[in-house]
Amino acid sequence: MTQRHKALLVLGVMVLTGAALFACGGQQAPTETAAVTPDQAPPPATTDATAPAAAPTTPPRVAPPAAHNSGSIPEERGTKVPAVAAPETVSLRIPAGTPLSLGFAAELTSETAQVGDAVVATLKEPIVIGDRVAFPAGSQVRGTYSDVKSASKGFKETGGALSIQFSSIVSPDGHKAAIAAGFTKAAEGSAAKKGAIIGGSAVAGALLGKVTGKSTGGGAAIGAAVGTAVAGTTKGREAVIKTDDLIQVNLEKDAKVTLAR
Repeated sequence: MTQRHKALLVLGVMVLTGAALFACGGQQAPTETAAVTPDQAPPPATTDATAPAAAPTTPPRVAPPAAHNSGSIPEERGTKVPAVAAPETVSLRIPAGTPLSLGFAAELTSETAQVGDAVVATLKEPIVIGDRVAFPAGSQVRGTYSDVKSASKGFKETGGALSIQFSSIVSPDGHKAAIAAGFTKAAEGSAAKKGAIIGGSAVAGALLGKVTGKSTGGGAAIGAAVGTAVAGTTKGREAVIKTDDLIQVNLEKDAKVTLAR
């Protein structure tokens, strides 16, 4: 072998050795570049394209606030106006026979009184039932003239008389009751004798009937009352009720009144 051939052989061996080394160095490079340094974040995890997508999360259902149990049906809630409670009241019975003490603001006389005209008296003492005042003093007792006999109008032989029938009583605060009570006032006699005041509608009618000479019945009690009424010399005198006179009459039947508790 010539010197030239030896040199070519050595050169070929060197080329092959360098190629082999180069090939080995190229395979290590990816390993070195893939190394993760401590300061770098790890690569994101790969997503499997074939995995099924996660179902959307349904937000939890929030229960509505509990409705206040108002006792109304659902359609009426929020529209029903609460009823205003009626004030509590109590009913009292005023028994028959209860006395009424009455006075008048103006003088009454048989000379000017007319049957059917209104009459208003003032209650002078309260009406008390148990521990309640049914009607205080100052209440109005309302009625009408039920009969009138004037001495100046053909009734001169015995004197005048007037009858009043009461039908209601009204307190200053407005509560009232229907009542039945009445009386008759006869003319005063001579020697300062007071004319009789006779309570009760029946007695009053009997009195006026006797005075006019008409028979009305009624028995001995009514006859005695009539005798007292016309006793003394009343000829030509009128029956008069003065403002300082205190007249007492009794209820002829039960009365009812409603009061606030």
